[in-house]
Amino acid sequence: MKIKKNKIVITGGYLKGRIIKTINHPLVRPTTNISRQILFNWLNKMIINANCLDCFAGSGILSFEAISRRAYYITLLENNLFIFKQLLYNKINLSIRLVNIIYTNALKWLNNTDKKFDVVFIDPPFESNLINKAINIINKRNILPNFSLIYIESKIQTNIEIPITWVLYKQKLTKSVAYRLYYKNS
Repeated sequence: MKIKKNKIVITGGYLKGRIIKTINHPLVRPTTNISRQILFNWLNKMIINANCLDCFAGSGILSFEAISRRAYYITLLENNLFIFKQLLYNKINLSIRLVNIIYTNALKWLNNTDKKFDVVFIDPPFESNLINKAINIINKRNILPNFSLIYIESKIQTNIEIPITWVLYKQKLTKSVAYRLYYKNS
């Protein structure tokens, strides 16, 4: 199987301008440069020293941007073997140590972790029904301390069920995509 590779540029931080490669796959839909810049402007200093979780890693660009902007540690979850191998390649190519890429089903992993995270990225393939499932597990397992940040990227018409303890902090809506940042406040 011949796999076409695409290139994505990291937009900020100490890795700014570095390129990651991603495979051309229907499950990989990288967040656009402009949207990433908006997100990381929202996160600004809150990403520094944060322990982050990327539930549905895909291209991994959100995680690599977070590390570039001084997040402390990132855990990436990916269940597609080709995508997982590309993530490992990018980690090695960028010489990043504080990244743990796990080949797993994100929902099963979330159901079994006791780790706590300061920032969580929830950006699954749009055609999946994984957002609400991930939110329910994350909320039930209590992996978010107070004032943790949760980024959700979805189709604009996706019905998302947000726990009452998650407060909308920032959002950007386009014709087809919703970008939302919440914080947990119990």
